[in-house]
Amino acid sequence: MMDEYKRANDTLHPTHSAVERAVKGEASRRKRKPLKALVPAGVAAVVAVALLITGLPGPDGGSSGGPLTGSAYAIALPEYPDLPKHPAEPLGGSDAEWEQFNADLDVYLDAWEAYQDETASLRDTPDLTAALADYTGRSAALALSGEGNRVYSPVSLWFALAMLAETTGGETRQQVLDALGASDVDQLRDWADILWHALYLDDGTAATLLGTSIWLNENVSFQQDTLETLADYYYTGSFQVPMGTGEADSAITEWVSEQTKGLIGSDGKVLTTRAETLAVLASTLYFQARWSDEFDPSLTEEDVFTAADGSESAVDFMHMTQTAGFLRQNGYQAASLGTTGGTMTFVLPDEGVTPAELLAYPDFLTELTHSERKIYGEVQWSVPKFDVSSDLDLIPALTGMGITDVLYRGTADFTPLVDLTPVWLEEARQIARVKVDEEGVEAAAVTLLAADASEAIVEDPAICVMDLDRPFLFVIRDGDAVLFVGVVEQV
Repeated sequence: MMDEYKRANDTLHPTHSAVERAVKGEASRRKRKPLKALVPAGVAAVVAVALLITGLPGPDGGSSGGPLTGSAYAIALPEYPDLPKHPAEPLGGSDAEWEQFNADLDVYLDAWEAYQDETASLRDTPDLTAALADYTGRSAALALSGEGNRVYSPVSLWFALAMLAETTGGETRQQVLDALGASDVDQLRDWADILWHALYLDDGTAATLLGTSIWLNENVSFQQDTLETLADYYYTGSFQVPMGTGEADSAITEWVSEQTKGLIGSDGKVLTTRAETLAVLASTLYFQARWSDEFDPSLTEEDVFTAADGSESAVDFMHMTQTAGFLRQNGYQAASLGTTGGTMTFVLPDEGVTPAELLAYPDFLTELTHSERKIYGEVQWSVPKFDVSSDLDLIPALTGMGITDVLYRGTADFTPLVDLTPVWLEEARQIARVKVDEEGVEAAAVTLLAADASEAIVEDPAICVMDLDRPFLFVIRDGDAVLFVGVVEQV
């Protein structure tokens, strides 16, 4: 029974890769589920109460189970698709259990086949594949410049920029479209749909979860049509929060932590908002998969890792020997480890060659994926267990990709989102983390784009409770003349 399962499983796993998994094509073939909730701003208070009870929407379309922090409330919540779940391998191993498992596995495979029949492969959209490869190569070289551990997610930034294109107009939008290689916003929406469904996976053996949200200043009215577009095409949840408060920071951080399974945001806030913060675009990516062939923990041994500055440290190294394909190119060698969710490629630069020099080569990442020069032989793995993270300032990367108008008060155009000027992109950051051990890999990233407004953001009329039960001031006027100013510290 076990051999039968392994044959079926070996057939299944290739469908998990981003390239091979079937995805939804253009709008005419989409079978998108309707929004879980689309709430006019006038009834937001009711939604706030509901969310305090049910929690934030999770990547499975349900609630996270935790309370929504403070006074944040939802304007639009997307519903995520339900995907087939891989049956759990039986623990007992009896013939009856394996028979039931194989029956469940057949149902699972049939469900995947039905899903694939409704969709088109990513390889059927060469314009998207080419544009994505070009964007990834350019943006990675820019984002990963510098020193120290750096982790960057092109996909997380891609969806953040796609949302930015939806919320901007004119030349501001065009610069973002050019950076992504899209001819217009309609093509971008089709691409987002294809890419989202190509990547999204949560079947119990592996997970690739994307999340997007927009956090809006509660004292400003926004264009509802734009928020609906974000929810429809990008699965974006829209929330209003009191910017510049701990409540807003906590709400955003809680959402990020929920979307990244606690890998980011569980140990401190991810962003500090300001009273003048108009909106924050957030795009998360979470990946978790087991090695197809796990490392034997008994073979893990401590060895020396030499850092870029020449310093040495003792690190646990995992060991394995495989017969597999590998690549030897000018300046590096590379090999890949299979996972239940795709592959993880490791690149070892030649002595005297830096990772930055490899990334500067425009076709480097494409070469790793599509090279026909692979050699098949013995790969002796010695991989350090690691847990690395970084917090990247993406403003230089955006500038390097030609996205400049959005950064300045005089040129940024946010009119599709809000009837307010000037508005500009004040902050662009990406926090990312990757963990690798004997069992597999877990990784997450969040891209945060924060827009500010210089025009005074006036609060809506509200009740003001003047409970003078602590030191206070007073001013006595006669017309424009101030007659008295006092401080009362005790009465």
